[in-house]
Amino acid sequence: MVKIISIEPDSIAGELGIQPGGVLISINDKPINDRLDYRFYSTDENIEVLIKHGDDEIIYDIEKEADEDIGLVLEEMKIKACGNNCIFCFVCQNPKGMRKPLYFKDEDYRFSFLYGHYITMTNLKQKDLERIVEQRLSPLYISVHSTEEKTRKLLLGIKRNDHLLKKIEYLTRNGIELHAQIVLCPDINDGAVLDRTVHDLKSFYPRLKSIAVVPVGLTRHRENLAPLRIYTPEEIPDIIAHTNQIRAGLKKELGLYFVYLADEFFIKSQTALPASSYYDDFYQIENGVGEFRQMIENFNQELPFLWDCFKEKIRITWVTGMLAKRPLEEHIINPLRKIGNFEIDLIAVKNDFYGPSVEVSGLLTADDILNQLKYRDLGQIVLLPPRILNNDGLFLDDWTTAYLVQKLGVPVHVFKESFTELKNIAETLRSAKIAV
Repeated sequence: MVKIISIEPDSIAGELGIQPGGVLISINDKPINDRLDYRFYSTDENIEVLIKHGDDEIIYDIEKEADEDIGLVLEEMKIKACGNNCIFCFVCQNPKGMRKPLYFKDEDYRFSFLYGHYITMTNLKQKDLERIVEQRLSPLYISVHSTEEKTRKLLLGIKRNDHLLKKIEYLTRNGIELHAQIVLCPDINDGAVLDRTVHDLKSFYPRLKSIAVVPVGLTRHRENLAPLRIYTPEEIPDIIAHTNQIRAGLKKELGLYFVYLADEFFIKSQTALPASSYYDDFYQIENGVGEFRQMIENFNQELPFLWDCFKEKIRITWVTGMLAKRPLEEHIINPLRKIGNFEIDLIAVKNDFYGPSVEVSGLLTADDILNQLKYRDLGQIVLLPPRILNNDGLFLDDWTTAYLVQKLGVPVHVFKESFTELKNIAETLRSAKIAV
């Protein structure tokens, strides 16, 4: 049963007089447990909807177009918690005193389907697998890390065999597309263990479509946690060479590279970013795999439209994390600096909150930004990196952008990943100057 929060205007449910506050029990005698059940079972042209209001249960016989939504807005799904104890879990590396949601470890295949969250599948039962297949919840994103049982148990902090390969076999055999992730930890799941993991997963191609290899991330808040280390810049070229050897064989065998290293490997080792062909169809760009290459290509396409948009002198401060500084300056900032009337100060903010080994822009706090910008001449506006705010519009340290603006004394703008935004910023600043 799922609570009805509201009714869409001009919908079938509205025409039938269905009211918010009731409970959706079933559709065509199929129990409804969440929004995915509702979406799946309401697609038929003829449906029988059972709704409970107070003590009354009402059946609505509805004829409609196939796939037409009847207009019920249901309560949010409660995310299922993760029971693993991964030795590199970022949630466990958060310091004390943060808000509760930042300590919640999620492991929910429904959110993997809806939003691309990675799941280990350790908590999937047969009924879950059957539901995934029945409702075609595809693609899913899975954290594998290792297919060698002993290593997988160590990395996930579990004692039992979770039968990962059997679950993958069931899903792929029934047409579900999967994308895998390997968090690479020095001396644990690299080398021969990585070779075996890739070999095992390769057997499920083409339904298992890609493998992203990302480096482990460690904060300075690892008290009483398993001893781990990050890769040194000197070690990374060997990882790149090793995976390139794997990829060459996969290209011959499968027709695509199948395995893709995260951008972080190339940037930290001062290695040139790969060309677009490295990433095939950019299957895991949201996982930081090919993100910089795509950004550069988008910028090169949009740059010609920026040349004439700065009619008056504009100076901005562009904030980024330590990781992005070199490629951003080389491929984006320097070309922008050639535009007349446009000055940019690129500031790479060190992450004092999580520690210097955490260099991605999305994990910067407002307090670190303020501390490293407050004594600078910031120009007319501060440009913040994408994904620096949570879904609730807050920084990791609970600051709002309005509070940061108050502290900095200049406007801030969170970049949305289209460089044509710079035209809008220029026009906004010009209009504000005219208004003053």
